[in-house]
Amino acid sequence: MVLGISNDAISLAAPPMIAFIGFMYGVLTLISVLKWKTSSEILRNVWLRSFVALPILVAIMASLEFGPLTWGLLLGIFTLAAHREYCMAIGMESAAMRAVGAVTLMLLMVAGMTHDRLGLDWAGQTGTGWLALGMFIAVIGTWAVPIVQDRAEGTTREVGRALIGFLLGWLFIHGVFMFHLGAIGVGAVIFTVINVAMTDSFALITGRIFGKHSFRPVLSPKKTWEGVFGGITAAAIAGYVAQPLIPTLSSIETAALGAVLAILGTLGDLSLSLLKRDLGLKDWSSALPGHGGILDRVDSFIIAAPACYWILLILGA
Repeated sequence: MVLGISNDAISLAAPPMIAFIGFMYGVLTLISVLKWKTSSEILRNVWLRSFVALPILVAIMASLEFGPLTWGLLLGIFTLAAHREYCMAIGMESAAMRAVGAVTLMLLMVAGMTHDRLGLDWAGQTGTGWLALGMFIAVIGTWAVPIVQDRAEGTTREVGRALIGFLLGWLFIHGVFMFHLGAIGVGAVIFTVINVAMTDSFALITGRIFGKHSFRPVLSPKKTWEGVFGGITAAAIAGYVAQPLIPTLSSIETAALGAVLAILGTLGDLSLSLLKRDLGLKDWSSALPGHGGILDRVDSFIIAAPACYWILLILGA
């Protein structure tokens, strides 16, 4: 037991994470002392982002320590908030379609929190049945709304936009069901969180230092090939080091998993950017100071979490 933590995966991850956070704050303090006069606005934003992100990270680790009820509740609340944020950002007019998505996501949140206690064979040990059922209910329920209302005009657009909103939440809530991947569940969640953090951080750092070639200038003008490569490399190294979190895989396999999740996490980032550009939005909302909206903060996790879940499930890890 380390720091009073009973879960082995969290106990293993906590000391290096605390050390890394301390190191990053030390670097940020040094840069602030040296560059405050010339870059005060940028540094204020970075400090604000860090002060918002740190409590969220602490809440994540604490909820994992107390089990699926607290982890499912935390991630479920974020999922529902992200769905609401999406609906408000696009100005979704159909309250019934919004309700179908929100209620289905809420049911999936409850299922993820209690799956280990229900003992339903059809749902599968890891909850794949719940995820499939949720998708089925949302698709049929969304299509049913205009049928019940007996209308056709504009429904193709409405149904499509409503299903995109649900799909984002459905992908995100895979993070709850990762907890049910047996003995490696908690470790898999922490592995994914570390992967996203390392990818985003080092993509930013290497992009700022070495970036010269635009990656996708229309979707994300600040992204560079150098930054993307740096983020993937850092994620692979972190995956290699974090192998004890997923002991059923070798270090080479966790390094490869880290690289794959980094690539797919970048896809998630660009997918949300694509939607924002099409909608003419800078941020999804201002819910998280310095970060924008919830979807702006979790865009990489939205793809990385289900990717990790399904890869580990297919590998039988």
